[in-house]
Amino acid sequence: MRIMLHGAVNLSNYGDYLFAELFYTTLRNKGVQAEFYNHPKYGISSFFVEHLGYKPEKCSLKEMVKGCDAFVFFSGGYFVEPSKKGFLAETRHIHRYLYPASFFMHAGKPIYALGVGAGPFKNAAFSKKARTILNYATKVTVRNEESLQYCEEFGIKNDIQVTADTALVIREYLEKEKQNVPKFETENGKKMLLFHIDSNPEVTAKLKESVVPATVRFLKAHPDYQLYLAADGIKKERHYQNYEAMFAGCDPIVLKYDDPWKLTRQIERADLIITTKLHVGIVGSALGRSVVSFPFVPNKTLRFYKQIGEADRCIPLKEITTEIAYQMLEAFKDRMITVPQELIDKAKLNLELLPKG
Repeated sequence: MRIMLHGAVNLSNYGDYLFAELFYTTLRNKGVQAEFYNHPKYGISSFFVEHLGYKPEKCSLKEMVKGCDAFVFFSGGYFVEPSKKGFLAETRHIHRYLYPASFFMHAGKPIYALGVGAGPFKNAAFSKKARTILNYATKVTVRNEESLQYCEEFGIKNDIQVTADTALVIREYLEKEKQNVPKFETENGKKMLLFHIDSNPEVTAKLKESVVPATVRFLKAHPDYQLYLAADGIKKERHYQNYEAMFAGCDPIVLKYDDPWKLTRQIERADLIITTKLHVGIVGSALGRSVVSFPFVPNKTLRFYKQIGEADRCIPLKEITTEIAYQMLEAFKDRMITVPQELIDKAKLNLELLPKG
């Protein structure tokens, strides 16, 4: 059997890479040949190719449809409207994520959407295409109750199962598949405060205004913590330097992102994590660390922390003040997260439901 895996594979994003590898490895372990879309703009990036050890084929989408038995959306927010509004952004979103599935649908081949986010459905063009695909799909699982509610309210009639974010299986995957990746060791024996940097200018400005001063204050009050700066995608040197300058008096240690599994080991070691993104926080939660989340795009992130019973750890970045951020760091510095086993088992279903060879 040959399957086309589809998702956000064209850059170097940490969460997207984890999904790609989890699904790719699971299919291979089931005896299934897995392929990725090799589009020049939206197809698999050299970063993914290198770290997956994948050899892409040069073939058109029509050739991919002809040569594959089924199409799989691996976990991600492909049925969530793009955060950037406007005709161009919405058209790109459709072409990047939904357009390839249409070819498989018209060929009468099975489509799976496993562990995806969905809704709201407000944009007419996107919503119509999403509803058509979700109603056609052989199997649909969504990562939270809100996604299911959006689908039902929008009139999607397919049988949809609520699971959880696939990244919650990370501990078991590390133990089974990544024993060769060395544990991360801190440099001076202090507790590890992992500050997740962002290259988005608007996010950086807000972090500088409120979260950075709170973090500096926290480090002064707790000299037993060492600050580490980490990213969840390939960044330019100036991005790291910008955050180093913000924390000039704190002697930060910079962890440059070049390998998703090195970052996973760093998260695993961290005692306290500050992040604006979803999957650094999900992995930290799954590995039993303490996470404080200030999301810039809040909806999907708020859904996750609510789902695991930790909603008070997550406040949208636009609502954060220095005092609130500091109080959150103090409140959660020694409160590690335990994700309910029921949710981890639900996350495993996204992989178990993949077609078998």
